[in-house]
Amino acid sequence: MNDRRGLLKNRNGAAAAEYALVLAIAGAALTFGALALGTAITDSAGNDSQCIAATASTNADC
Repeated sequence: MNDRRGLLKNRNGAAAAEYALVLAIAGAALTFGALALGTAITDSAGNDSQCIAATASTNADC
């Protein structure tokens, strides 16, 4: 019976699990943020290259 009371009072494992969950959520947020930023940069560079190509061939102003 005393062993069970000791297990109920010991919260170290629960705290470690909570920290792991917070780190997992933060890691996922960083990952998705980096992917979104990479996509935005790629799209921007693609638009710039299309503008340069159009300007060179038709003297258009982007």
